[in-house]
Amino acid sequence: MPRLVTKESPQMPNRRSGDPRLQHGRDARRPQGSADRNQPVLGKLLSILRLVYAPVMLWAVMIAGDDTIALSAFGLAIVTDLLDSWLNRKQLGSRRSGELLDVVANTVFVLAATLALWQIDVIPWPIALLVPLRLVGLLAMIPALRSRGVRTLPVHLLGKVAAFCMLASFPLLYLSHDIPETLDLGLEPSLPIQVAQAFGWAFALWGILLLWWSLVLYAQEARRLMATTPPLEKGGATRA
Repeated sequence: MPRLVTKESPQMPNRRSGDPRLQHGRDARRPQGSADRNQPVLGKLLSILRLVYAPVMLWAVMIAGDDTIALSAFGLAIVTDLLDSWLNRKQLGSRRSGELLDVVANTVFVLAATLALWQIDVIPWPIALLVPLRLVGLLAMIPALRSRGVRTLPVHLLGKVAAFCMLASFPLLYLSHDIPETLDLGLEPSLPIQVAQAFGWAFALWGILLLWWSLVLYAQEARRLMATTPPLEKGGATRA
């Protein structure tokens, strides 16, 4: 009689058999440790640079009036934020602490730059007020999250894009306000000033719009969490 030929099922990985795919819960294709250990250090350093340069930028804009230092601080904020985003896309590491530090650094720098440009009459107060009010909305969610044992919500891409738009707007708005005498060629106002103002305000308004849109998404996520997760029992552990 003809033999029945059955297709052998692929052998399932077994932790006890020593299959490298399941050792220590890691994929065997990933080099052990190198990216996860090194990237958070670099990412945190980039975020710390933004935190350090925030007060430097405030001093340069509001007190010293030093264009070189102010523009260097704005440029450094943009470059470090882009590097952080590039590292995340390459998946060289995605530890929660580094991600949160990046968000904190962007928030502090955006708030500081908004305050500085409002102080020198570049940004009118109604628009400048929208930035800290959005932060107040985020902070207001914390008690509800803590009641469900959650410290923070996952960082949304929309918030990252919004922060970059704000960072990109600051040097353009600062230039368009600070050096009209240097670029004025007899036209009132000069074409370079008009271009800088147009792009600066485009980035700023898109950034503020996206900041508030991301706040709506965070609020929806918090409401969903409140509806689906029971309150944390007294003495329970807090989740990330």
